[in-house]
Amino acid sequence: MTAPLHVIQTVAGIAERSGGPSRTIRDLCEALGRAGARVSLVAGHDPARDDALLAPDPSLATLTIVPRGGRFGVPIREFTAAIAALVKPDEPTIVHDNGIWLPANIAAGAAAHRLGLALVISPHGMLDAWAMAHHGSRKKIAWALYQRRLFDQAVGLCATAPREAEPMHRRFPGKPVALIANGVSCPERVPDRSARENAPGRTMYYMSRIHPVKNLLTLIDAWASLVGDQAFADWTLVIAGPEESGHGAELATRIGALGIGSRVRMQGRVPDAAKAAAFADADVFILPSFTENFGIVVAEALAAGVPVIVSNGAPWASVETQGCGWFTGTNSASLAAAMAASMRLSPAERRAMGVRGHAHVLRDFSWKQIAAQTLDYYQWLLHGGTRPEFVDV
Repeated sequence: MTAPLHVIQTVAGIAERSGGPSRTIRDLCEALGRAGARVSLVAGHDPARDDALLAPDPSLATLTIVPRGGRFGVPIREFTAAIAALVKPDEPTIVHDNGIWLPANIAAGAAAHRLGLALVISPHGMLDAWAMAHHGSRKKIAWALYQRRLFDQAVGLCATAPREAEPMHRRFPGKPVALIANGVSCPERVPDRSARENAPGRTMYYMSRIHPVKNLLTLIDAWASLVGDQAFADWTLVIAGPEESGHGAELATRIGALGIGSRVRMQGRVPDAAKAAAFADADVFILPSFTENFGIVVAEALAAGVPVIVSNGAPWASVETQGCGWFTGTNSASLAAAMAASMRLSPAERRAMGVRGHAHVLRDFSWKQIAAQTLDYYQWLLHGGTRPEFVDV
């Protein structure tokens, strides 16, 4: 009897504060386990900074934690040893590393090379032009020292949308790139949102990291241009999420300078257990990012039945074609126009959009489908045969 494929997923961390990748990596591990693979997850953990860890179900995936901290993050030697300890002789094994630039990524590549294992890389949007320019001088050095070699070593790459795949094809012509969306856990029935129709106030809701890439200063400027309209007098902008790099202070300064503190509420990080209640209190969700490789929080909002506004920095043009949101530019005027359009609708019209959004996610982003595609990709990389239709070379 042939042993099942052993998939070793690797990532620098799986704390809630790390955002969407922590959730999607955990959920992918569980989905691959349900699909019949033997799954191991090796992740870094900084006890001084990390909040709750998003660990996979132990019946579906084995979790190995490597302590990290200090200036250099995950210790490369210990991370590499943790991967090596999971490998069994004569068991088909593949290493799937998530993210780039970090010591954990160096360790994953080193372990795969030393053990003779195939390496797959998911950059999670980190090759996008905005991401490459952010701290660009450091990244040029890292690219020359090690990151380019890791990509050369990889037998395949994974992208979640065509816009993420494009820089991969440009930088690594001939390298197989699988286009596999992220999934989201979605209830079979759309949540009942009828209570929002009689709520005393309305909420424009943002929930993600508080980071410059999220374009929140522009969102605040756009909101300021609308608050004087009496038609929107009962609306409040809520900005929720974990702060990074002191960016929250910049937002507070801008809000104060514009004199709109009574119409903007900074909520802080929302634990996973509180997300359902947060979405239940939202009338419209907005993600104005300069760039997103996927934007899992958009799928979560749609699964909760909330209509969405998404910038064209994220791969969510489908929200317009599916009639469940607005796909707009990243500038203040574009964001303001989309927000105004959403706020002018009746609660019943927004509720109908939410129903269509839930149907979109339930149909197109199921983890069962995504796990099957991912396993097909692994098997093709290891054994050849007919190239899957979602893979470009």
